[in-house]
Amino acid sequence: MGTGRRRGVTLAAIVSVTLAAALGPAGGSADHRELVIRPNNLVAPIEIPRRPLPGPVPGCRHASLRCVSQTVRRLKALEERMGCNHRAVFATTYRVLTQVALETVRRNPRFLRYLNYFYFQDALFADIYLATGRAWVAGRRVGPAWRIAFEAARDGDLLASQDMLLGINAHVQNDMPFLLAALGTHTRRGHSRKVDHDGENRILERAYQRVVDAVEARYDPSLAVTNPDDSNADDIAGLELVAGWREEVWRNARRLLMTRRDPAAHAEVVEDIETNAADWARTIASPQTPGYRIERDAYCRERLAG
Repeated sequence: MGTGRRRGVTLAAIVSVTLAAALGPAGGSADHRELVIRPNNLVAPIEIPRRPLPGPVPGCRHASLRCVSQTVRRLKALEERMGCNHRAVFATTYRVLTQVALETVRRNPRFLRYLNYFYFQDALFADIYLATGRAWVAGRRVGPAWRIAFEAARDGDLLASQDMLLGINAHVQNDMPFLLAALGTHTRRGHSRKVDHDGENRILERAYQRVVDAVEARYDPSLAVTNPDDSNADDIAGLELVAGWREEVWRNARRLLMTRRDPAAHAEVVEDIETNAADWARTIASPQTPGYRIERDAYCRERLAG
């Protein structure tokens, strides 16, 4: 089983980890006429191409800032459609984080070494998330971590921070290794893309408080208590934990690539990834606050009507 299985971390720490990972790493570019990943192959575990290289994906045919802007618009539309549905918490989280990434790259195009790759991976990561939501609604199979997250959003008496963490955990721990493996962890010339993967922790630092504030403002006032603006102790702990989570995701992507021609070994890696993410999801979802669902929903309706 994977080494990423941990217990007893603070909510803020888990928030930071998964926010950072929602960015994904950036790397070399390629000009492919055909899609790297097709629309019918978006729900993790996705099939790894025979030659993993970045190129056009369903949400980004040509690498440019428009791909990231389009991701923001798609997430915003989903956020608005879902209203006070507890699944909307992660849509808001994802949308704000992507906005910060867009602002960062727009201001400084040299922030990332392999910018075109970032455009493709940003779009593909969003495609995976949106396709997973559609699969759940249609009654199709989704990863165990997503099933736990969706069931908790539907039925649970959870804090909005828990709903946020459940979505983040599933998208990062369960989905991200497949994203990285599908687009490749190295350039055509063999250079590792990990330099941008590690460097994107700076975007996390910029986005962290904005995400927490957005979720608090729309869904749940309890975040003012669990993640106060005047204290950065949990932020620091979470940012340190980010590096460990992202290292594990990178290692799992490499494992997927190394085993893709060995079906038995590959299946074992897939199971390990899914089991680890599901274990985290159960831990996050286990604390319940009886009756808080009604209070949260009333707060959200009031905020949206204001």
